[in-house]
Amino acid sequence: MKILFLGIREDERPALEAWQREHPEHEVVAREEILTAATLPLLKGVQAVCLQQVISPEPEVYSALAEAGIRQLSSRTAGVDMLDLALAKQHGIVVTNVPVYSPNAIAEFVLASTLYLTRRFAQIERKNSQRDFRFAGLIGRELATLRVAVLGTGSIGLRAARLFHALGAEVVGYDPYPRPDFGEVGQYAPTLEEAVEGADVLTLHMPLLASNHHIIDEAVLARLAPGAVVINAGRGGLLDTAALLEALNSGHLSGAALDTYENEAPYYRYDWTGKDLGDAVLEELLGREDVLMTPHVAFYTDTAVQNLVTGGLDNAVLAAETGTAPTVVEPA
Repeated sequence: MKILFLGIREDERPALEAWQREHPEHEVVAREEILTAATLPLLKGVQAVCLQQVISPEPEVYSALAEAGIRQLSSRTAGVDMLDLALAKQHGIVVTNVPVYSPNAIAEFVLASTLYLTRRFAQIERKNSQRDFRFAGLIGRELATLRVAVLGTGSIGLRAARLFHALGAEVVGYDPYPRPDFGEVGQYAPTLEEAVEGADVLTLHMPLLASNHHIIDEAVLARLAPGAVVINAGRGGLLDTAALLEALNSGHLSGAALDTYENEAPYYRYDWTGKDLGDAVLEELLGREDVLMTPHVAFYTDTAVQNLVTGGLDNAVLAAETGTAPTVVEPA
């Protein structure tokens, strides 16, 4: 079959070429464009689509896919909140993702981000740049003395919990679908509110659904321990950014590490050098010493890229041939 591989990055090409060598019976056409109404002409002669993007396709794209005879969309991501699952299903389109591609990548990034904040690396760098080598303002906190709340204990959340536990932290989790093996590293709280109560670190690993948009709001943040830090390497929409800034400005929170931002789509993965962002909130976050902003790169390792490309293409073929796959994502 002919597979349209949209949104390709240069780092994906070696994995794509390796997959193509192993599957010479299929033709993969790689394009840098993403799936939008403007790129619908690329669907001509295509039987399967494998994509990676953060910008949502227009509603009319789904009917156009159905008219073109395409019955699947394979996303080279774990999260698929950029796709309208209900509309896809309405048009008979199966959506797949790659839910487990490298939990270590994101979990390690979360741990590193936490240490960056709790050991005051931003302040150390600033003082060093000024040749001020005094200790004032640089005292840190040891993870073994902290309570870490892990919201969402799937593959990534569980791996993050294991890392924090290995360093001696007290780990508490919350997930509507608890898993028995979490008991090896922490204990579940019956509610989200109880999980975050008194936590020194809050790390988010939940999928973004309509039902949990801004689930971390002013009331939830207020339950964290004074001086707590918030880590979001999940989805930007889980966190009310305005409430986060208020908690930072009041001093209730000492820091935040945001690998995802709720309005990131126009910015992340694009070069805005020398341009006006036109987003005052993003500008403020980027300028704060108590906030570590990274452009959705927690997943970004060689292992993860290999697994995302391979998993995405395998899903595309399977879903196109059979109408289903083990990683079909259903509307909430």
